[in-house]
Amino acid sequence: MFEAIKGLTDSQIEQIRSATEDILETKGFHVTHPELKRLCREAGAIVDDPDDTVRFPTPLLHDLLAHVPSQYEIADCKGNLTTIGGDQQVGLGIVTDPWIIDWETQQPRRPCIDDIRKHTTLQQRLPLVKSTSRMDFPVTDVEGPTSSFRALEEWFLLQDMHLSVFVTSIESLEQYYDIGRLILRGRDLKGSKLMTVAVAPLSPLGFTDMNAELLLRTCKYDFTVVPTVCPMAGTTSPYTLAGTLLMGNVENLFVAALSQVVNPGNPFLYSFGPSVANMRSGHDQYYTLDKVLWKMAGVQMGKSYRWPTVAESGGTMTFRYDQQNAAEGILFMLVAHASGANILAGFGSNYNAIGMSAEMILIQTAWLESARFLKRGIQFDDHRLGVETIKSVGSGASYLMDDLTLEFLRGGEFFTNDLFDFSGGFEESKSLLERAHEKVEELSANPTSPHPQDLQAEIKDYFARLYARLGEA
Repeated sequence: MFEAIKGLTDSQIEQIRSATEDILETKGFHVTHPELKRLCREAGAIVDDPDDTVRFPTPLLHDLLAHVPSQYEIADCKGNLTTIGGDQQVGLGIVTDPWIIDWETQQPRRPCIDDIRKHTTLQQRLPLVKSTSRMDFPVTDVEGPTSSFRALEEWFLLQDMHLSVFVTSIESLEQYYDIGRLILRGRDLKGSKLMTVAVAPLSPLGFTDMNAELLLRTCKYDFTVVPTVCPMAGTTSPYTLAGTLLMGNVENLFVAALSQVVNPGNPFLYSFGPSVANMRSGHDQYYTLDKVLWKMAGVQMGKSYRWPTVAESGGTMTFRYDQQNAAEGILFMLVAHASGANILAGFGSNYNAIGMSAEMILIQTAWLESARFLKRGIQFDDHRLGVETIKSVGSGASYLMDDLTLEFLRGGEFFTNDLFDFSGGFEESKSLLERAHEKVEELSANPTSPHPQDLQAEIKDYFARLYARLGEA
């Protein structure tokens, strides 16, 4: 599918796999966490204490990776299950970023509480989205140490989906666990499948003590581990497409192996988010067109191990609603969907992965609909081919009242989406962006919590006590 986008051949996949095994066996990773090193040594890894390195002999690596499940289940706050793996494809939404593209000015600005409410409500009401994540970032309309926590409280109150947890401290992770216990109403976190937790390697070839702790505490509850593998070509990985792909696979497999050392059978989600260093400015370029090739190749590598995979759903380098945004975004969505990634992540993301907008959340879901339509292709069967219809109508007539026309008039034979303009210039019509904004206002109106009243009260009380400890009522 989409032969113009060149994926990896079987021999190239095997070349990456073989090189990965060689690096993990002969070079390994820098690890200083005593408990994690002890567990690796007991599992059969080669642990060099003076150099703080952990290496996995290839036979041991194979044994460990064989424990990674080919599919697993996630649960929302109400206990409803969704399978991750196989042919299943679901969405992961984001609700905030360091920059929000403002509708009125169409320029970047810092997030406020209303953005959290709007984006969370919007994602909650999209059937495709089964989980959301929130960046730990303060809001402009709340000053002081509670700013980011006020945003976190709104996020917890306004959605009841599976929780994708991206934290930068152990304290923050434990706060998620505290709220998780409230949500579960007495049920144990272990086995609840309520959270997926990000555990990052330190590119290149490093693993910090904090991330070791995150891994241990995540596997303690059987929560899915997703490694935020983000090598940057030219700074933390080789300045080539292939070399950066190799680095991403090495880091994925190392975290996967560690998760199985800690808890054999623990769910793992293959993730690869590379970027390119701009050698003139030093900037990290996250959404260049190189990402099209990397998305396809990254999913191919994950699937070569028969593991569930995730790919960014859209994205663009620019914050502008312009031709570059559309060209990059639709290409990224086409390849993300066509790759067969099990989770499409980051609806709404743009501006080099540090910005988002409510309108882009819906625009990217429209692009996903177009990607699905194109991947489906032309459906050929005797009925649709219409041989008898053509013979029956004959020459000089029309097909306006033909049975086939009436049958498929509202049957999804042709592409349609409420955000797209199909007027062809024959009438006054609104742009895709205008339609997206109207839909945003409709879907995000009247934010209400999906949680029972008593649970809402418990969540509010938890944060009230947190604010009091920080010296703010």
